[in-house]
Amino acid sequence: MEDRTSSEDRPAIVIDKEGTWFYNGLPIVNRQIQQYFFTLFENAPDGGYQLRNEQEIFPVEVQDTPFVVTALWPSDEPPDQFFIKLNDDSVETLDMETLSINAENIPYCAVKQGRFTARFLRAPYYRLAESVQQEGDARFFVELNGQRHYL
Repeated sequence: MEDRTSSEDRPAIVIDKEGTWFYNGLPIVNRQIQQYFFTLFENAPDGGYQLRNEQEIFPVEVQDTPFVVTALWPSDEPPDQFFIKLNDDSVETLDMETLSINAENIPYCAVKQGRFTARFLRAPYYRLAESVQQEGDARFFVELNGQRHYL
């Protein structure tokens, strides 16, 4: 198996902070290619990311997170929860215990059974913000099923 993880070369494949895939600086616009790449995507042993097929390993530069949350909506019936759609078109239940907001006020959560982190795009962030409540001067939370999830 050929390993294309030379540290001398910048990876040809890049995922930007908005979840857009690039190959040699050009956006990968073919959705079927993107979907195929998601099936090959994995954590690399060095802490980075890679695509692995049967013959080769390709390093992937990720500018923020490999997955982004493209949509968020509440459940229609109990228990109260949120569902998120990711840039690979998969849908998951938002794990509120992993929800955090960074210093730039961007929300993140764990996805894919906790194997990866996802950054919220603007629209799902605003949708989530509709459910955020304030406690005191600087504490914020989302209440679901009588439980407060602090951000």
